[in-house]
Amino acid sequence: MSNVIDIDELRVQRQLRHAMRPATDCRHKRIHLDDDGAIVRCADCGVQLEAYWTLTLFLEHYECALAKINARERRHAEAQARDLHLTAAQRVERAWRSRTMVPCCPHCGEGIRATDGLGETSINRSIDDRRRAAKKGGV
Repeated sequence: MSNVIDIDELRVQRQLRHAMRPATDCRHKRIHLDDDGAIVRCADCGVQLEAYWTLTLFLEHYECALAKINARERRHAEAQARDLHLTAAQRVERAWRSRTMVPCCPHCGEGIRATDGLGETSINRSIDDRRRAAKKGGV
C-alpha cells in the first residue's frame, strides 16, 4: 500500500502506522458521525473512535476501492481489445442481414457480398503489417 493518497486536490501522506486503540472484537465498520458534538462513534459497539484512526480507515477503504476500479477498467480495456474482431464480424453480419445495404471494403470502397468469399483466403499478419506500412511510406 502506498503511503501517499491523492483524492482530487487533497493529498494525504501517512508517516507511521500506530495502533490508536486497543484491539477489540468489533471492527468498527459502521460509523456514525455526530455533527453537533463532532464525535465519531461505532454504530455497532458504541465506542467513541479517534478522528485520526477514522481517517486512516477511510483512506484504507478509498485505496481498496480505487484499486478495484482500476482493475475493473484494465479488464474492460483488455476485453474490448480481445473482442475487436468479434465486433467487426457483427457489423459485417448486421450489414449483410440488411435488405438494402452491403458492407464496403475500407480500402477500395467496393461493396462486399456474402457470396464474394470473405474469409476464404488469409495472409500472415506480419506480412500484412509490412505491406500496410510500405503503402503509408513507412518501412
